[in-house]
Amino acid sequence: MLRQRFRDLVHDRTAMAGAALLGLMVVLALLAPLLGGDPYRVDPTSTLRPPSASHWFGTDEKGRDLWTMVVHGARTSLGIGAVTTVLAVLTGYVLGVLCGYFRWVDAVVMRVVDGLMSFPSIVLVISLVGVLGDGVATMITGLTVVLIPMVTRVVRGAALAVKAMPMVESTTSLGSRTSWVLLRYVAPEALSVTIVQAALAFSVTVLSVAALSFLGIGLPPDVPSWGTSLSAAQQYFYSAWWIGVFPGLAIVLTVLGLVLLGDGLRDVFDPRSARK
Repeated sequence: MLRQRFRDLVHDRTAMAGAALLGLMVVLALLAPLLGGDPYRVDPTSTLRPPSASHWFGTDEKGRDLWTMVVHGARTSLGIGAVTTVLAVLTGYVLGVLCGYFRWVDAVVMRVVDGLMSFPSIVLVISLVGVLGDGVATMITGLTVVLIPMVTRVVRGAALAVKAMPMVESTTSLGSRTSWVLLRYVAPEALSVTIVQAALAFSVTVLSVAALSFLGIGLPPDVPSWGTSLSAAQQYFYSAWWIGVFPGLAIVLTVLGLVLLGDGLRDVFDPRSARK
């Protein structure tokens, strides 16, 4: 079943367009040390230089090569996004399956999930950063805590729908072990919605990293980030437009690729949504 769906995904133009954009950004992130120079090199004599042959994207207010900052910023954003998404999706998937099948787990976990979702995500992350301090690990922890409730709720809904199916009810009434029912029916059926949620969670993480670093929260100032470049571009927008345009374009392309890929995944794994 999953093989067929992935074959359908390969023939989905929307998904492949998104995968191509995302793949481009991933390649830039992986090859950042080769494609760009030293992101910490400051040249006061080359501040605010426009794009040229020596500086493809120009330089920023500190004389740093903006192309280097963009490709290393891709490493930061996609690295944090990948780790956060894996942790949040795995945790949310397990919790969602258990909540959908066991009422007592649902009664406890969903109250915690409701409490976390009652806070705006950005406020929750800022609060955790204030307690734990700045750093990449802190940002990953905060964003993971924010994303887990979102994934858990969606997976729980899918697990509840599978649990109510006649085949699951009949299997349970025949005395099948709970672990076998979970692994044979509930967990595989909930996997499709989890894959779609992973793409959504990744895009949310990339935007959140950019927003937090734009505000100067979470990441140390010396860590290359698209949001930090956008923040510095505010006072130089009219005199040095390239400082904000290229990092902003990187964010747009990355999120657009993830959104298109997520739409393609939704259409393949949820045919009813595609027909609508």
